[in-house]
Amino acid sequence: MSKLQELIQKLCPNGVEYKKLGDLGAFENIGVDKKTIEGQTLVKLLNYVDVYKKIYIDNNIPQMIVSASTKKIHDCSCEKGDIFITPTSETRDDIGHAAVITETLVNTVYSYHIMRLRLFEYNMTTSFFIRYLFETDIVQKQICKLAKGLTRFGLSKYDFAKIEIPIPPLEVQEEIVKILDRFAEYAAELQAELQARQEQYEYYRDKLLSFNNIDGGGVRKRNLDENE
Repeated sequence: MSKLQELIQKLCPNGVEYKKLGDLGAFENIGVDKKTIEGQTLVKLLNYVDVYKKIYIDNNIPQMIVSASTKKIHDCSCEKGDIFITPTSETRDDIGHAAVITETLVNTVYSYHIMRLRLFEYNMTTSFFIRYLFETDIVQKQICKLAKGLTRFGLSKYDFAKIEIPIPPLEVQEEIVKILDRFAEYAAELQAELQARQEQYEYYRDKLLSFNNIDGGGVRKRNLDENE
C-alpha cells in the first residue's frame, strides 16, 4: 500500500469534502493595463502568457515594464501563495491555466487579463493543490459549463467562486502535490531532451543535405538561381 493510500484510509475513510473556491479565497481581476503613464511608478507586470506557460512563478518570470498608481500597486500585488488563472480564451476548453506565486514578487503588479485567487488562510500546499486541480476534468468541466461568450469565452470572478473542488486533509494534499511535482519535473526533462534532439536533427539534416562543404567527387556545384 502506498503512503497516499494509507493517508486517505486514515484521514478521510468516508470520502473527501467538496468546497466552493469562493469559500476558500477571494477572486480579483482589477489588474493593470500594459501602459506607461507619466507620473506613475514603473513596475513589472505579471501577464497572461506568464501564467499560461508556467506552473510556479518567482521574481525571475515577469519581465514587462509598465506604470501603475500607488493604489493599483497596493491592490494588485502578487504575494507568495497567490494563485493566478487565465479567465478567458478563444475556446472554452482552454480557459483556466493556473500558476502559483512561490515568492512575493517585488515591485510587481498583475495584468487585468488574468484573475487572482488569494486564499483566506495562507497555505502554500493548498495553493499548489488547487493549481493542479485546474488541470483536471473536475474543474475543467465546470469551467466549460460556466463559460460565457461568442467569439471569446470567459468566466467572471463570481463564476470562478462557484467552482467546487475536493479538499482532503492537508497531509493528503501535501503527498499529492509531491507526487505531481515529481511527474512535472520528469515531463520538463523529457521536453528539454526532445527539444535538444529536434535541434540536433535539424542541424545534421541541413549539414548533410546542403553539400556546401563537399569539393570534387563528382558533385557539381551550381547556383540555385541557375536556369537549366
